[in-house]
Amino acid sequence: MLDRTGSAQAATIHAMRRCQRGRAHQALRRGTAPAHKALDQHRLMQQLTGRELTREQYAESLAAMHRPHARLEWRVHASRHHAESGFELSPRLARLEADLVELGQPVPPVSQTPPDLSDGRAAWWGRVYVLEGSRQGSAVIARCIHSSLGDTVPCRFFGETIVPDDFGRLLATLERELEVDDALEQAVAGAREAFADYQAELDAFDSRERAVEMR
Repeated sequence: MLDRTGSAQAATIHAMRRCQRGRAHQALRRGTAPAHKALDQHRLMQQLTGRELTREQYAESLAAMHRPHARLEWRVHASRHHAESGFELSPRLARLEADLVELGQPVPPVSQTPPDLSDGRAAWWGRVYVLEGSRQGSAVIARCIHSSLGDTVPCRFFGETIVPDDFGRLLATLERELEVDDALEQAVAGAREAFADYQAELDAFDSRERAVEMR
């Protein structure tokens, strides 16, 4: 039998399969699979779907996700490519911060650097794939959180998911934007970079927490 983490991953895979996989989608999925798996298995992510999740652990995971999500969302939304693409993207950072406040946690400050004007359009689409794809498993995570902590726990961040039609439109756009091999390679590299940055931020948060505990 699958545990709740396995069930969450299976449900995410099932949701992804509902959208037809084109060449770009397959390349992005294959190219980021190891990084995606490593991130899913990180302690701070895995505890969200555990049966023994506590309110303190939930708040810890949200606090750890704040900086990497803020950085990725800013890099995607503030880019000139966002305006030029005409693709509507919905920010979620305010939802994460509202959850933290209701859980009694401070909202960590995040310094945002000016957008890199030399950033390529294809690499930007790779980061969009990671940012918007992260919504796919949110409904499953939200159900696990409510199952462990009750329906009154704040869950705005994970509660806002992307419907299959919206994700399907994104995938169709990626197929059009990444038809050329060079563009697709740049998109995969951008997506990998986004996963690596997120993983590094979680690792840094974990290290700081352990250093505090050892004092």
